[in-house]
Amino acid sequence: MRERPLRSLCKIDSVPMRRAAPAQSVAIGALACLLVCGSVQAALSACKPSHPRPIITLRSAGPFGACGFSLETLSFQGDPVDQALCLMRGMDATRNLAPMSDFLPYPLAHRIGTGTGLPSREVLSTYLSKQDLEWDFAAYLWQPVSRARDNDPDAPLARYMVFHDTSGPNYGRRAFPEDINGRSRINNLKNFVCTDGWGKAHVVINRSGAMLLEHDFSIPWRETKFERAVNFSGALKGLFLHIEMIQPRGTMSGHRGDVRSPDPAFTMEQYDRLALLYTIASVRAEAWLIPAFHAALDAGIRNGHDDPMNFDIESFSNSLERLLDTLQGPEPIQAAHE
Repeated sequence: MRERPLRSLCKIDSVPMRRAAPAQSVAIGALACLLVCGSVQAALSACKPSHPRPIITLRSAGPFGACGFSLETLSFQGDPVDQALCLMRGMDATRNLAPMSDFLPYPLAHRIGTGTGLPSREVLSTYLSKQDLEWDFAAYLWQPVSRARDNDPDAPLARYMVFHDTSGPNYGRRAFPEDINGRSRINNLKNFVCTDGWGKAHVVINRSGAMLLEHDFSIPWRETKFERAVNFSGALKGLFLHIEMIQPRGTMSGHRGDVRSPDPAFTMEQYDRLALLYTIASVRAEAWLIPAFHAALDAGIRNGHDDPMNFDIESFSNSLERLLDTLQGPEPIQAAHE
C-alpha cells in the first residue's frame, strides 16, 4: 500500500466546507488535529519493540562465544590485543566467521588496553569545540563511561566498543546510486531518532560523517544477541559501547542474504568519525577500548548479524593515527586555559 504523506492527516482545510464553521468548532478541530499529529509523530519515532524479544540462551560448557567470554572476569580470552584480533572478524564467503588475522596495524596494536598516547581531556575538549561537537561530546568528557551490570558502581568500566552497520536500505540487485554518500534519503539521521529512548546504538554515523548521539557513553545499552543472553543475567549491560554506521546493502546472484555493500563499504568520513568516537570513549575509560565487530559477538547464535560488512581495519587505524597526530604533535592543539 502506498504511504500517505503525514501532513495529509492534519490538514484541516483539505475538505471544502459548504458554510463557514463556528470559531469554536474550528478551534476544537485544530486542537484535535494537533493531538492526532502529535500522537502520530510520537508513534513514528518510538523504537521500543512492541513484543518481547526472543530469549537467547548460549550453550557452552566453558567460556562463552567464539572468543571465549568469561562471566567471572567479564572479559574474553587473552590479552587485549588477542581479544581484538578475535573480535575484529567479519563473515567469510560461506557466511561463517572469518579466520583471525595474525596482526593488527601498529597504531592499534600498541595502544589497545593501555593508556599509551591517550590525549588529555582538556586538549580533546578544545578540539571537539572547534569541530562544533561541544554539546554532544565535549560536555561529557569528565564523566566515566558506563559500567557493567547496568552501571553497578563495583563493576568494571566499559571495555569494548562494538562496530555495526545499518545493513540498509537494501537495493536488491540494482546498482548503488553514484551519489550514495550524499543522498539525503539514505543519510538522513532523523530516520534513527527515537523519542522514547530506545535508539539502537550510542552513536550513528552517516556516510558524510554527520553523527547522531542516541545515548551518552555513560548510559548502559545492549545491541547484540550475545549481550542479551540469559546466561549472563544482565551482567553485560554497560560493558559494551555501540557505534552504528550507515551502509546500504544489496543482493547477489548465487548468494543468500544482503551480501553486497558499496565500494568502499564505508567512507573516509565514517572512519574518521569512528576514530574520534573511539578516542572520546577511551579517554573517558582511561584506557584504549578493545574494538569488536557485531558479527564476531553473535557468531554461532541463530540469526546472528554479519556487520560491519567489508570493514577496513587499516583505514580505521590510519584515521586514528591522523587524529592523534593532530591532537599531539608536531604542533599539538592547546587547551583553552593554556
